[in-house]
Amino acid sequence: MVVAERCDLVPMKVLVSNSLNHMELFENKEGNLFLSSLACLPEGTVYYGVTLPLLCAFLEDSITLQALFDGSPSFFVEISGKEKKALYSRIETGIKLICGDKTMRQLTNNCPIEVWWG
Repeated sequence: MVVAERCDLVPMKVLVSNSLNHMELFENKEGNLFLSSLACLPEGTVYYGVTLPLLCAFLEDSITLQALFDGSPSFFVEISGKEKKALYSRIETGIKLICGDKTMRQLTNNCPIEVWWG
């Protein structure tokens, strides 16, 4: 999967928006899925590709947010911070997500998420 170029992504759904994190689901023109979530190292919003099986496992509380990110098919990710945006090697950089140790249910404070696929 190619790099998640933020300008080419179409917003699909905000999955989490609270004091802990903000996660948004995107799609590109080829139909590939991407997520944005907050990273603490390096700091900023990270955009990365996801597969449907990984996304479903996360939505069903089978894996944590960091496991979802670590399983991403993206070799390079964009991280947008206050000062700059840059591409990082997902594998070589050791990116850590804010609330990466949490499942979807923990991120939404045990409130079930309603997912609508169009």
